[in-house]
Parts: sequence; structure tokens; C-alpha cells
Amino acid sequence: MKALLATRLRRLLDELGSTGVLSLALFAAAALFLVAVLNPLEERSHRLDERLARIGQGPAQGAARPSSAAAKLAAFYRFFDTGDQPSDWLKRLDDIAAKSGIELRSADYTMQRPAGRLERYEIALPVSATYPQLRAFLRSALAEIPVMSLDQVVIKRQRASDGQVQADIHITLHLVKQ
Repeated sequence: MKALLATRLRRLLDELGSTGVLSLALFAAAALFLVAVLNPLEERSHRLDERLARIGQGPAQGAARPSSAAAKLAAFYRFFDTGDQPSDWLKRLDDIAAKSGIELRSADYTMQRPAGRLERYEIALPVSATYPQLRAFLRSALAEIPVMSLDQVVIKRQRASDGQVQADIHITLHLVKQ
């Protein structure tokens, strides 16, 4: 019986070839990954969702997380729909720069209107400041302007002994179309 089983197994391996055997090994590894990693993570996610539902998220953030795709999409757009105009955000950005000791002398603005519901105001800021001032400005701006993303920062220093750096900062404000 064992000899017959071994013969059939050898014949099957010969018919599959090295590619077939490798494919079966990958399939087995994927199944093992599903059982050993993904299922426990999904269980943990469900337990955390239940715990959040029991605890609540506080009065300011709402009592429940959106569960359907439409509700999640609506919550996504509500995050960006602050009611503030781009000029309000730009004023706040200028105030943050002033608090950080940076003077924003010029900027290039480009408005992108893609087919979706979000508009993008792309802003390029040339800045001259010390490195700590630049870091403080970027940290505060990202914390205080939730609809802003930092796209790129290019920092140049003429000499290592220079206290000032020249930076080209590219940021984007993401706003819901009005």
C-alpha cells in the first residue's frame, strides 16, 4: 500500500514538474499565511471595533464609526469640508510662519480641479530660515492645518557653517469643491 502511494506521488511530481511543485508550495504558504496571520488580525480588529463601540469615541468625534462604504466616503469628505476658504488657510499658514520666525515673501499657487469632489491648491514656498525654524514651521503647519499635505521639501545650504538654509517647500491644500 505504501509502495503504491509512493509510486503515485512520484508520478504526480514528475507530471507537475518543478513549476507545478513550486506553485503548490506557494499556494500552501498562502493558505498558511491566511490561517496564521490574517485571520488573527481580523479577529483583533473586530475585538477593537467592539471595544470602541462600548467605550464610545467622545462627544466631539461622534459615537460610532461609519460601517458602510457610503458612510465612510461621506465621513472622508466631511473631514475636508471645513467651511474655510483657501484664503483662510493661507492666512493661518502665514501666521504659523511668523510664529516660527519665518517670513513668507513669495509663493506660487496652482489650483487643480480634478473630476472628483476635492480641489487641490498646490503651493510652492521658497523659504530662507534656520533649520530649527523650518522644522518648527512644518511641524506646526501640519498639526494646525488638517487639510494640508507636505509634498516635497528641498533644503540647500551653501556652506556647512551657514546658519541659514534655503528651502523649497511644496504643500497642497485639499478642499471640497463649493
